[in-house]
Amino acid sequence: MDINANGINLHFEDHGAGDATLVFLHYWGGTSRTWDNVIKALKSDVRSVAFDARGWGKSDRPESGYDIVSMADDVEAAIAALELKKYILVGHSMGGKVAQLLASRRPAGLTGLVLVAPSPAQGKLLPEDIREGMEGAYAVAESTAWTIDNVLAELPLSPALREQVIEDSVGGASAAKRYWPAGAISEDVSADLGRIQVRVLVIGGEKDKVDSVELLETVVVPSLPGAQLTVIPGVGHLSPLESPREVASRIDSFLAGGIARTPHPEDVATAFDSALNSGNVDSVMALFHPKAVMRMTDRSVVEGGPEASRGDIEKLVSLKPILKNTVRRVLKSGDIALLLLDWEIRVAPDGHSSVQRGTATQIVERSTTGNWQLRVSNPLGIE
Repeated sequence: MDINANGINLHFEDHGAGDATLVFLHYWGGTSRTWDNVIKALKSDVRSVAFDARGWGKSDRPESGYDIVSMADDVEAAIAALELKKYILVGHSMGGKVAQLLASRRPAGLTGLVLVAPSPAQGKLLPEDIREGMEGAYAVAESTAWTIDNVLAELPLSPALREQVIEDSVGGASAAKRYWPAGAISEDVSADLGRIQVRVLVIGGEKDKVDSVELLETVVVPSLPGAQLTVIPGVGHLSPLESPREVASRIDSFLAGGIARTPHPEDVATAFDSALNSGNVDSVMALFHPKAVMRMTDRSVVEGGPEASRGDIEKLVSLKPILKNTVRRVLKSGDIALLLLDWEIRVAPDGHSSVQRGTATQIVERSTTGNWQLRVSNPLGIE
């Protein structure tokens, strides 16, 4: 479908229905179909609208208007034309930069902001050789394939998905492909970020070579009021394509209000109880450090971060437990804290209730966002 917005026709794909709408904005080189597998994996009852930015996909291809302000104007006009009354912006990379600017305008109806590996609103100054390399990155299929393998993706894409990325990237308008590295990526549109009053989630890829976790922690997140950061282990810059289910699960959790703030070490225990008792696995996993280690009650050790522990958490949630962690003592040193806990868990499989109790130790670590995350968990305590 197409809609006239800001003087041009923008193509969009419309999926689902619900009181709220997710508005998806793609990366430089992508199109609306970049988000297809994320949208399919969503569990929330929402409408999803994914746009082709000007110069990409099936949208108009004018010779100008590829600066961040103009692209934000496009999206704002399209949202108004579609009469969206309640919506969340979801922007990836270039789309994330556009979304930050639009959110800073505090438009009517905006209720949340999800940024996936976003390019910083402050702009990035590129060395000349990098800029020149980017200008030719999507020139032909071969250069695009090299860029996917060496810059954009960490995990291999399926042959069909790889061909889609190449087709979308090569097929962009010359002006659209040229202006991002030549101008838009370096534009500073951060002046009004402090005006943002909606909830903000930033999703990073652990192996991202374009907008690294370090960049998100030191530049992007601190400039967005109340923003929370979650990191998907093992993925690169193309997380909506490399790991769409993980991106979707974090969006679902955000929509459910489940990604908790943990400004104090002991808040991790409280947030863990709340998330587990409500059955929200995604919210539990969001409390884990990307390199978290868990010792299970059978004395096995699970390493590899939150995804390695997900199966065990899902099994526990299926029992519909009631967990209560009582913090007995906190020993804190800088950005590391040791929690000594007394725990009690009640489960009722097949209608037969049972109660277990014990002492646990947890090591939690504070990220640059100010939130504390679970780094080491030992439910058996000190033996």
